[in-house]
Amino acid sequence: MLALQRSGNVEDKCVVNILPCRIHHNGPTKVTKRYWSPQAEKDGTATSYFRGRRLRGNSIKVPAGYRGENVPRESPRKADIDMFAGVVAKTTDRFLPQPCRMQSGPTYTAVDEDIEIADEEDEDEPPEPVMLLEELSTFEDVIVWGHDAVPTNEDTFVKGIEEWIAFAEAIHGTSTKPTRQTDTENEKREDDRDTRTTTRVSSP
Repeated sequence: MLALQRSGNVEDKCVVNILPCRIHHNGPTKVTKRYWSPQAEKDGTATSYFRGRRLRGNSIKVPAGYRGENVPRESPRKADIDMFAGVVAKTTDRFLPQPCRMQSGPTYTAVDEDIEIADEEDEDEPPEPVMLLEELSTFEDVIVWGHDAVPTNEDTFVKGIEEWIAFAEAIHGTSTKPTRQTDTENEKREDDRDTRTTTRVSSP
């Protein structure tokens, strides 16, 4: 499990770019406009050039109810940046303190007047440690780039940001809307049955 902790040196909002190439770096970087200068287009897309190659980008907003954060994550093996739903995170070596657990003594079951057997209580599993993530900055959208063409809705990163979050909310959230046509039909049958019953009772 993970928990966010606000850092004292939080920077301003950043721009997250997903490039269609392999770069042996994943995280913040300082790039001059000479090497990276995206230009906004009238249709809401963006155009830029990276090492002479023309890239087209599409901006994806962080879904409502989510907050984009840039958090440092450090591991003993390498420095890495993980991006969650609107969160760029970097682990620390600190964990959230766990509450103290009260230990209870054994209980006994009377078998005979002079014999008692101690019941073996199932030992509770220790709570899962909660790793702290140190927040660095926030962002409101993610720009997904493609070679000479704007990434479509079938792009892996576009689907990961848009569809995966909606899928997770459908599983863990609550909805009052019927999910299938049969549900609506069943509700109509129930309403018709209630109406017929009411009519039958109220008739002389």
